[in-house]
Amino acid sequence: MLLALAVGGALYAGAARTVNDDAEQRFDNLTHGAQHSLATRVKSYSDLLRGLEALFRTSEQLTRRQFHDYVAGLDIARQFPAIESVNYAVALTQAQRAAYVADVRRDTSLTPRGYPAFTIRPPGERPEYTVLTYLEPDSLLSERMGVDIGANPLVAQALAQARDSGEVSASGQVIMIKGPPAHVGLGMRLPVYRNGMPQGSVAERRAAYQGSVGIGFGVAQLVHSALERSALEPLHLTLYSAAEPLPASGTLAITPQDRLLFNDDGDLAAPPPQPGSDADYFDQVLPVAYQGGLWKAHFRVRKAELYSPFDRYFPWLALAVGVAGTLLIYGYIFTLYRSRRSAVAQRTLLDTVLDSVDAYVYMKDADLRYRYVNARTAKILGRPVEQLIGRQDGELMLGDAAAAAQRTERQVFDSGAKFVGEERFVDAQGQVHHLWSVKVPLGLPGPVTGLIGLSTDVTELHRLKEQADAASQAKSDFLSNMSHEIRTPMNSIIGMAHLALKSVADARQRDYLQKIFHSGQHLLGLINDILDFSKIEAGKLELEVLDFRLDTLLANIASQLGDAAAVKGLALQFDIAPELPQRWRGDPLRLEQVLLNLTSNAIKFSDNGSIFVRVRQSEERGSYGMLRFEVQDRGIGMNQEEVAQLFRSFHQADPSTTRKYGGSGLGLVISKQLVELMGGKVGVYSQPGLGSTFWFTARLEKSAQGADERIAEVEPEVLGVIRGASILLVEDNIFSQQVGCELLEDAGATVCVASNGREALELLARQRYDCVLMDVQMPEMDGFEATRRIRADPKLAGLLVIAMTANAGSEDRARCLEAGMDEFVTKPIAPNLLFHLLAKWFRLRGGIGSIGRDRLAAVPKAPPAGAAPELRDTAILDLATLALTFSNDAVKMRKYTQLFLDTARDGIAEMEQALALEDLGRLADLGHRSKSSALAVGAHAFASLCTSIEGLRLGGDLLQARALLTALGPALAQVAEQISMEFAASGAP
Repeated sequence: MLLALAVGGALYAGAARTVNDDAEQRFDNLTHGAQHSLATRVKSYSDLLRGLEALFRTSEQLTRRQFHDYVAGLDIARQFPAIESVNYAVALTQAQRAAYVADVRRDTSLTPRGYPAFTIRPPGERPEYTVLTYLEPDSLLSERMGVDIGANPLVAQALAQARDSGEVSASGQVIMIKGPPAHVGLGMRLPVYRNGMPQGSVAERRAAYQGSVGIGFGVAQLVHSALERSALEPLHLTLYSAAEPLPASGTLAITPQDRLLFNDDGDLAAPPPQPGSDADYFDQVLPVAYQGGLWKAHFRVRKAELYSPFDRYFPWLALAVGVAGTLLIYGYIFTLYRSRRSAVAQRTLLDTVLDSVDAYVYMKDADLRYRYVNARTAKILGRPVEQLIGRQDGELMLGDAAAAAQRTERQVFDSGAKFVGEERFVDAQGQVHHLWSVKVPLGLPGPVTGLIGLSTDVTELHRLKEQADAASQAKSDFLSNMSHEIRTPMNSIIGMAHLALKSVADARQRDYLQKIFHSGQHLLGLINDILDFSKIEAGKLELEVLDFRLDTLLANIASQLGDAAAVKGLALQFDIAPELPQRWRGDPLRLEQVLLNLTSNAIKFSDNGSIFVRVRQSEERGSYGMLRFEVQDRGIGMNQEEVAQLFRSFHQADPSTTRKYGGSGLGLVISKQLVELMGGKVGVYSQPGLGSTFWFTARLEKSAQGADERIAEVEPEVLGVIRGASILLVEDNIFSQQVGCELLEDAGATVCVASNGREALELLARQRYDCVLMDVQMPEMDGFEATRRIRADPKLAGLLVIAMTANAGSEDRARCLEAGMDEFVTKPIAPNLLFHLLAKWFRLRGGIGSIGRDRLAAVPKAPPAGAAPELRDTAILDLATLALTFSNDAVKMRKYTQLFLDTARDGIAEMEQALALEDLGRLADLGHRSKSSALAVGAHAFASLCTSIEGLRLGGDLLQARALLTALGPALAQVAEQISMEFAASGAP
């Protein structure tokens, strides 16, 4: 106990000394801050004087009005509260006195009457005068205006010193101002010299001297304005004007000769406290510079005011801690022994628990060495626990497995983030284990010092997943093959019926053919429903984002279902909210599919009345809107139990309706899933006998596009683009060959048929074609291999290839594009869609005759010498495209073709760098960029090469890339030559 008291007493004394030292340091900081504030405030007043002097240098003769306005703009009362007067005194000789007095009396710049009673005071003649002429505020005019301040010898001495030095001078004469309240006042003055006169020497300054500007201020107000911050409130200040200059060394002290300027208790008559007179106070004397003079600032503060609440209790707290701490040390030593025994028991329990866990648990240090492993980890590594501690994976596993584990664990150390993922491990017996691992860093938020890993063996789950994936792939393959097997004959049935309807006039035969055609369309719709349902279930249905019009969408519904409604005597009525924009972006095909399903159901289950299709906007957020579509009928209706059974696969509200009305029961569930993919919901309101209202919402993007891109009837201009085209149809089905040939020949194209890919390659080697319509599944050589060989041949790499397949899955589309095909259409092919598709691609490639030429050869042929300028090759440079792009402005055409040549050369240089790095992705991006500018100027051959380079992203090799890039330079040279010929012939500047 005695030892505890001794320790506590020592701590108390040290704490008290620390508290006092801290308070003294705070006092020192406060006093130096106050000293700086006072010096800064004095300097600001001298800066004000310099501003007044600069005012006089702005004008040869500054008027009283200008002086008054300038001082008013300074906002003295707020910015310089200690200043009591601002003035200007004119320096005169006896000879100038009479004229000066007369001028002042006539001065009406501030008062209309002037100053008729003005005179110089005190009276009497003197060789020189320094007369107060301009004074602010106005209340001082009657008292001070006309006073010759130079009549006072001390003031005259200070004025002369300021005149000769050109610096601010303080008179040093203390003025007691009666107040109230009574306080000490001081003044500062700065000489004013005439403009344009030299001031380099004392004689020159005396010759140029015209007067001085001055201010008078109260010391008390100056101190209060400088020390008004709350942090300085505890300080007590006594301010003296020093009788002697600042000593070079030693302590600054207050002497009897020092003149008292300010006492914060307001009593200048009572003697203030002297430094060191009271032990309860901190005090300090600091100098404050005052325009060549010196002030002594005596700062005092009671020590207790600088102690914080904690400082007051800290020494006693130290005493208590010393006593208690000594007593606790003994208790700690005793507790440490008991804790050690408890920790050993806890570690044994933890090892027992972790060894029983059905997972691999381990801990590693910063060097990735094992610091802990449970029994299951030791078993899979094939060694006892003792042989694992302190070792790395490289010493325990095969090279690849160890390197893979260390990569993931090093990422945990580098990023400080938890790793969660699947790992592959091969044990000592060669058995492969799939582990789901979680690795957590230790030591955060500081440096990572280790990690804890927990891995669960998911080998069995992995095997089950592979089986499920295989089953899903088998299902997809089955649906793809069934789609092909069913769609191919359907293509023949629908296509032959379409052709026959164009040539048969007999009414009965047309009726038979129309029934065949519509039955085929119905069967195709059922096939599409099954395929859509399968793709949605597999998560493989992808929505497109296209521009479309609502009125066009509803017009398509009317054109497809109008006849069916008319047959039953029903009226289709469409209602789009007037304020709703027509143009939107989304998947119009899927919207149309849902509307067709709901509207056809309404027609199917209604016998009279009207079918209403309405479109409203239910919500708007930024560039997106939520549209609500409703389909209302007056049909049979449903009760609540039947409504609850809707939107289920292969189900209708009443099974009897399947027999009476037909249907697969898939339409509503497909519609529901499509709507949910579009970010909306679907529902129904219905009453038996009164009809039903089916509704759904879809989240669509507002469209900013002005053009209407819908496909309607085949326009003459579309057929005009196709007419004369040479098309190679590659198809193994004889019926599909006949359908394709007749459709294309009716459009004015020339068609050649190949039965497989090998025959197509032979025909392409002998003859030029504008387009290849390529079936995918064919004997001997399929369409994928044939397309790859076309893309590998530099002479054919830019040929337009359109896939024509009965496989409708998204993976089939991806395979076609990856093989190098430009476009993808699904059988049975709608003639209008095919014609618009061909026309679009022909336009993009400069029209027929400019596709598939030998422009892709490594060295393009130069035009023969002396060829006439009129023989233009539009594949190289199409002036019509160029003129359309630049409004037939010859100057712009020439300017931008030259700009194109420069950017194209830079693009080729960048492509060569990408090829040197074997970066086909970068090469494809550069090809896309160059293609756009080439199409804008009509360089179709060069653009076709760029298109082929862009296609390398979907499948290509370095050999093909080098061949295409080799052809770019000569192709650009041909464009440059053609540009020179065209503009030389046109005489464009």
